[in-house]
Amino acid sequence: MKIRTFLSAVLAFAGFLSLSAQNPQRVISYLEVYDLETRSHQVIKEFPFLIEAPNWTSDGKWLVINKNGRLYKVAPDGSTDLIEISTGAVTQCNNDHVISADGKWIALSSGDPNEKGWNSYVYTVPFEGGDPKKITPLGPSYLHGISPDGKKIAYCAFRGPNNEQDVYVMPVKGGKEIRLTDAPGLDDGPEYSMDGKYIWFNSVRTGRMQAWRMKTNGKEQTQMTFDTDMNSWFPHISPDGEKVVYIAYHDYEVAAGDHTANQNVELRMIPAAGGEPETLVKLFGGQGTINVNSWSPDSKKFAYVSYRIAEEIEAPKVEMSVQLYSARKLIGTPELFAKNHEYVLARLAQMGYTGAEAASYSDGQFSGLSPEAFKAALNKAGLEFTSSHTTRLLSSEEFASGDFTAALAWWDKCIEAHKKAGVPRLVMSYSQKLNTEAELKTMAAYLNEIGRRCNQAGIRFGYHNHAHEFEKVAGTTMMDYFIANTDPQNVFIEMDVYWAVVGGAAPVEYMQKYPGRFELLHIKDKKEIGQSGMVGFDAIFRNFKKAGTTAFVVEMEEASTPNILKGLRESALYLRNASYVR
Repeated sequence: MKIRTFLSAVLAFAGFLSLSAQNPQRVISYLEVYDLETRSHQVIKEFPFLIEAPNWTSDGKWLVINKNGRLYKVAPDGSTDLIEISTGAVTQCNNDHVISADGKWIALSSGDPNEKGWNSYVYTVPFEGGDPKKITPLGPSYLHGISPDGKKIAYCAFRGPNNEQDVYVMPVKGGKEIRLTDAPGLDDGPEYSMDGKYIWFNSVRTGRMQAWRMKTNGKEQTQMTFDTDMNSWFPHISPDGEKVVYIAYHDYEVAAGDHTANQNVELRMIPAAGGEPETLVKLFGGQGTINVNSWSPDSKKFAYVSYRIAEEIEAPKVEMSVQLYSARKLIGTPELFAKNHEYVLARLAQMGYTGAEAASYSDGQFSGLSPEAFKAALNKAGLEFTSSHTTRLLSSEEFASGDFTAALAWWDKCIEAHKKAGVPRLVMSYSQKLNTEAELKTMAAYLNEIGRRCNQAGIRFGYHNHAHEFEKVAGTTMMDYFIANTDPQNVFIEMDVYWAVVGGAAPVEYMQKYPGRFELLHIKDKKEIGQSGMVGFDAIFRNFKKAGTTAFVVEMEEASTPNILKGLRESALYLRNASYVR
C-alpha cells in the first residue's frame, strides 16, 4: 500500500491502519473468486469486518489474507473460519504479503514492534507461523514479489532526501538492496513472473498510472497498458505466464498516484504479451481488493475482495430518489452513460437511493437509449424511474402571440416517450425569468395545457423552480402566480427548497400557504445535504403531509470534493439517519 508521499504513508499506517485511515467507515468484506472458464464470480465468504489482499497457496488449499495487522488463512471454498498464522511480535502486517513458490514461507510488510513510530519493513515467516525475520533494514519498504527460486524479494521503497518511490530487489538472506527503477514519480507493485524472466510493476511516469514490465535486472522497461481514462495498479501475472490481472481506478475519482479504499473500480485482464484490456468485474473496492498476486495455481481462477460500507446497509431505509443530473460528469452524455451507467447507477442504489429522476430526455430518447431501454437500465441497478426533467421554453414570438401550438407538438412527442418509459411524473425543469403579467398569463396557460395532455397519458405534470421564481414581477412572483393560476389537477409544483432559500423565500411558509400543491420536492443544499445550515430540512420534512408531498428527489450541483459520488453518499446517509425523514 503506497501513497504519493512518505508523510501520507506514515499517516495511513499502510495496510495496518487502512480500516481507520483509508477505510474509516466500518466495512463488510466479500471474499470472491473469479472463474475464467465460466466468466463468472462468486462470493466465497462474507466477513463483517475488513479483510484484504488474498494470496492463493501453490497447493491450492488456502487463501491467505490480512486482518487488523495479522495474517490468516481460509479455505478457497469458504468452508473454514479464519485460521491465524502467527507472526510473533510482528502484528502490524499490512496488505503486502506473498507466499513463496514452494509454499513454505511468507514474506510480508509490517511495522517494527521495536520502534515507537511506524515504518514498513519486509519480514519472512514460516507458512505455519513462527518468529519473523526482518529482511530490509531500511524503510519504508513494501513487499510485492518473491522470485520463483525463493532467493530474492522485490519491493517498493521510499529512499533518498526526496523520498523517491522506486522498485528495489534484495536477497532474501539479506544484503545490499538494488534499485531497478529511477523514473520520476511512483513505481510500485513489483512482481516476478513464474519463469523468472520479468518483473511486472506499475508506474506513474507517463502522468497516468499504467502497468509495466522489465527484465529482472531492470533493463527493457516496457509499458504494457495504455488506458486513457483509468489508472492501472498492481499487475498480477498468472502462474502459466499467459495472463495479467490488474485493478483500474477511474481518473475522476482518484489521482494517478493514489489507490484508496471505497471506490468504483474494475478488475481488468490483458495477455502477458500485451494487448487490449478486458474488463472482468466492476465492483466497489480499491485498496485491499487485489494488492498482491491471488491467482490459483492452475491459472483458471483468482481471488479478490469487494466491500460494502456497513452504514449503507444498516442505516434505515428511506424511499428517496436522486436527480441524475448530479452525476452529469459521469453519465451526462449518451457516450458517458453508455460507458459508466452500470456502476454509477448500482453505486447509487447501494447508497440507499430507491429511485431516479432523469434529466437527459432528447428527441424521444433518454441518454441515447430508447425509453424502454433507459427504464430497464435503472431497474437493473435497483432504481425506479420516478420522474423526469425536461423543458421546452417559449420564444419571445410565442409570448407575444400567445400561440404555443408548436411547443405543444414538441410536448406531445415528449409525453409519448415518457409514457413508453412508464414514468409517473414529468417535470418542466426551467422557465426563463418572466417580466410582465401577460407573460405570466401565457406561461400559466402553457403549463395547464401541458398538464392536461400529461393527464390524458396517465402522467402527472409538474413545474420545477429556481431562485428567480421568487422575485417580484407584476405585483407578485412567478411562483405565486403559477400556483394561483394553474389547475392542481393538471400541475403540481416540484419545489427546489435550496433555490427557494437562495431566492429569499421560506419553503415551509409556501408549503403552509399552498397546501397540497407540492407533490414532489427537490431536497438540495449548497453542497452535501445538511452541511451548510442554510435549509431547515427538519421543518420541511415535518410539513410533507400538509404540502401534499408524496416523494422527494436529492440533487447536488457540486460536492465538497471532486468526487460527486462521495457527496451523494454522504447526503443519502444524512437523510437515512435523520429521525424526521422516517
